[in-house]
Amino acid sequence: MSLTHTGLAARIGLLRPRLVVLFHETWKYLLVSAVSLALDLGLYWALVEKAGVHYLIANVISVSVGLVANYALSVVFVFKERRLESRWAEFVGFVVIGVAGLAVNEAGVAALVGIFGFGAIVGKMGAAGISFVFNFVSRRLLLFTAKG
Repeated sequence: MSLTHTGLAARIGLLRPRLVVLFHETWKYLLVSAVSLALDLGLYWALVEKAGVHYLIANVISVSVGLVANYALSVVFVFKERRLESRWAEFVGFVVIGVAGLAVNEAGVAALVGIFGFGAIVGKMGAAGISFVFNFVSRRLLLFTAKG
C-alpha cells in the first residue's frame, strides 16, 4: 500500500503546519527561557555567593523573578494561540505551572547539591534543564493552544 492510498500522506500534510508552529514556539521558548534563566542564575549567584542566603531559599526567590520575566517574554514573543480569554487567569495558570516547575527544580537542586555533592551553580543548572521541559510542555498544552 502506498502512503497516499492509506490516507497517511494526507494526515501528515495536515500535521505539517502544526509541527512548524510547534518548532518555532519551541526555539523561541528556549531563547526566552535562556534570558529568564540568565536572570534567575545571576540573582541566585548573588544571593548565595554574595549575600549568604541558603541555596534553597535563594532558589525560590530567583526562580520567582525568572518566572515573571518568562511570562512577560512568552506572551509577547512565543505563544500566539491562547486557551484562556482572561489574561489574569492565564497568568495565574502560568504561575501555578511555574510553582509545580519550581517543585521539580527544587527537588533537582536538592538532589544534585545535597545528595550528589555538585556545587550550587552546577546543581542549579542541571535542575533548570529538567524544569525547562516540564514547564514548556505543561504551558503549551494547558495554556497556549487554541480553544477546543
